[in-house]
Amino acid sequence: MKFFRFRIVTTMDRNAAISEVGEAISKCRGWIENQVFFSNKAATIRFEIPADRLGKFQTDLLERGLRSYIDDELPHGGAGDVKATVSLTFAHQEPDLKREVPPFG
Repeated sequence: MKFFRFRIVTTMDRNAAISEVGEAISKCRGWIENQVFFSNKAATIRFEIPADRLGKFQTDLLERGLRSYIDDELPHGGAGDVKATVSLTFAHQEPDLKREVPPFG
C-alpha cells in the first residue's frame, strides 16, 4: 500500500485548521485513523482515503486556505485505499500550551 505525506505550514488558527483538514478528509470519503498534537505548535493526522480522491483532497485543502506540499506525485486514479498523513505546523508567536498533569502512582 502506497503512503503519502502532506505538509502544511499555516498561520490559520490551529483549531480551525485541524477542523478544515478533517472536513476535507471526510468530503473525499476518507477516514481519520489517528492524530497527534504537539502543544499548539504542530499536529499530525493519519488517515486513509480512496486512491482516486488524493488530487481532490489536495485541491480541497487549497480551497480552504491550506496549501499542502507533497514529495511524491499524486496518482491520477487507481483502485483501493491509500494511507496518508497531514503534518500541520502552526506559525505563530503564542507560548506553548501548559497542561497540568495530575499525580499518579
